[in-house]
Amino acid sequence: MSVGNATQPFQRLLDGVASIASRLPQPVVVQYGCGRFDVPGCQALRLLPMAEFERLVATSELLILHAGAGSVIHALRAGKVPVVMPRRAKFKELVDDHQFEFAEALSQAGRVVVVHEAARMWEAIRCALSLQRKVRGDMRAPELLRLVGDRLKHYAESVR
Repeated sequence: MSVGNATQPFQRLLDGVASIASRLPQPVVVQYGCGRFDVPGCQALRLLPMAEFERLVATSELLILHAGAGSVIHALRAGKVPVVMPRRAKFKELVDDHQFEFAEALSQAGRVVVVHEAARMWEAIRCALSLQRKVRGDMRAPELLRLVGDRLKHYAESVR
């Protein structure tokens, strides 16, 4: 699980994971950034070196991520269907809602499962694991990278 390296805490996601940590595939590794996470049985790290993040992404059965482009792209390149929770401006988790727009576009393409409320986390996890079994071997990287690039370009144009 990763909240990325934003300067704002993402306690909403951390609390959602904490509430179901004992039910998650083990081991549970949580990169918590500038938030708080102290759950027995979980390995909690403020930050992860990139090589370690990439190793964990490649070897994890389940990924729960903030909807940051870098984190999500690593997951998709590894053939994963992550559960993503977008940071939201209304909760002061980010300055705007670009993660929300990014996550929705990838959700419509069937490449991520978006969860907006911690109470729906378990449902999203079950869906992501099911989708991951279906798309394994069907991850067309060039098509996916084009989709991500198009979405980021659209966003950049909209904020000019």
